[in-house]
Amino acid sequence: MKGKTRMIYKMALFLHVLSAVVATGPLFAIFPMLKRMEKVEGALHQGMIEGLRGAVRAVSLAGHFIVPTGILLLLFGGWSWKTSWVLATIIMLVVSLLFLAKAFKPAWRIAEAEYFNKQLFVRTMRNATIKYILIMLVMLWLMVAKPQLW
Repeated sequence: MKGKTRMIYKMALFLHVLSAVVATGPLFAIFPMLKRMEKVEGALHQGMIEGLRGAVRAVSLAGHFIVPTGILLLLFGGWSWKTSWVLATIIMLVVSLLFLAKAFKPAWRIAEAEYFNKQLFVRTMRNATIKYILIMLVMLWLMVAKPQLW
C-alpha cells in the first residue's frame, strides 16, 4: 500500500472499529438497565422501556457504518471476497441483521401489552441481548483472527 491508499485504509479501519464499538456498546448497557427495572415499580417502566428501545436503535444505526467501512477495508486491504473468513463474516452479518430484526420484537410486544409482565419482559430482553452479543463476538473473532475455514 502506498500513501493515499494507506491513509484511506487506516481511516476505514478506524471508522470500522469505532462503528463496531458503537454497535456493541449499547448492548452492554442493557444489562444494568434491566437490573434496575427489576427493582422499579409503577409508571417508571415506560421510561426505562424507551431507554432500552434507544439502546437497541443505537445498535441498529451503528451497523449502517460497519458495512461500508468493511467494504472499503476489503477493497483497500487486498482480500478477496471469496476468502473463507470474509464469506463467513458476511453470512454472520446477514444472520445478525435477521436476528436483530426479530429478536427484540417479542419484548416490545410484551411492553405494549395491556398487562405488562415485567419478569417476562426482562427475561426476553436479557436472552435476546445475550444471543446478539454472541453473534457479534463471532463476527469480531472472524474479522480479527481471519481464520482459514475452508
